[in-house]
Amino acid sequence: MSKPKKILIAGATGQIGSSVGEYLAMSGGWNPVGLARNPDANPSFPMIAVDLTDPRDCSRKLSVLTDITHILYAARFDHYGGELESKDTNVGMLGNLLDAVEPAAQNLQHIHLVHGTKYYGHTIAQRPVPYREEDVCGNYNSFYFEQQSLVEQRQRNQKWSWSISRPHAFCNYRCDEPRNLILVVALYATILRELGLPLTFPGTLASYQAKTQFSWLPTLAHAAAWMMTEPACANQAYNIVNGDPKSWSQLWPLFARYFDMEVGAPDSSTFAQFAADKSRLWRSIVEKYHLADTELLHVAQWPYGDYVLSVQWDVISDMTKAQRDGFSERVDSENMWLRGFDYFRAHKIIP
Repeated sequence: MSKPKKILIAGATGQIGSSVGEYLAMSGGWNPVGLARNPDANPSFPMIAVDLTDPRDCSRKLSVLTDITHILYAARFDHYGGELESKDTNVGMLGNLLDAVEPAAQNLQHIHLVHGTKYYGHTIAQRPVPYREEDVCGNYNSFYFEQQSLVEQRQRNQKWSWSISRPHAFCNYRCDEPRNLILVVALYATILRELGLPLTFPGTLASYQAKTQFSWLPTLAHAAAWMMTEPACANQAYNIVNGDPKSWSQLWPLFARYFDMEVGAPDSSTFAQFAADKSRLWRSIVEKYHLADTELLHVAQWPYGDYVLSVQWDVISDMTKAQRDGFSERVDSENMWLRGFDYFRAHKIIP
């Protein structure tokens, strides 16, 4: 029997890191160890408290990890949905981790980075779709390009390899993660329905008509495990999306039927503007329907929804490369959304 792989997961309390860690812990053959500045009190796999922005803290706590075989890097410096993230800080964090772990790990085999479609500059300017992994970077202000360059440089003449996943608008069924587009829409629809209003689209007509895409987080976890163990994936980046791009004009009537509402036209508003003065109304909805005790402005990250809806053109990633190299998993996005609404209803987040 082969010895279990020991994987270090940076950003282990985030929804990506925790999803991958929990999947690997249950799948067998992996021993995940998480890194987080503030680990959960009762984690589902072992955790180390470390500040990746502090090279001395990294060296002190991580240079003793001599048996690490894999690294999954999903850490990001604190930011709010849609904000420009610090390139220098995020690249420095990855560098601090590698400086501490790489020399000590005697059998390091693979490093995987979780990035996204910001690499293609999808929020900067319209460009031909579908996005392909060999496309030139479309946003050099994003830390993705610099992090990729860092691992490319450090991998030269080394035995280990690297890979990168590029998801988009990841979705999951969790009540403890506010950066969740399905939850944002579910809360928004619930409030509008309580007010007797149609399900208006909080964005422009161009955004409403443009095609977009999603990444189901369990599929991203499966893909990351595949990339870290499949020889064909060595030193490669892969788009990982559901594979069925949809326009909001296709999805919005589906959502309206679920919540038994009329469909409203785009009105160029925003989720954040809508939620700003609805806390008292939400409190009355929680009490009326005996829902879980939540605060409207904290249970969901409303600006994240605006960030996703703000793009005025098609955002479509090509999945041919992943399929060619052996990853064929696809997700029905419409079913994913409806089952997500079911989940939040079953957990008493919405009535």
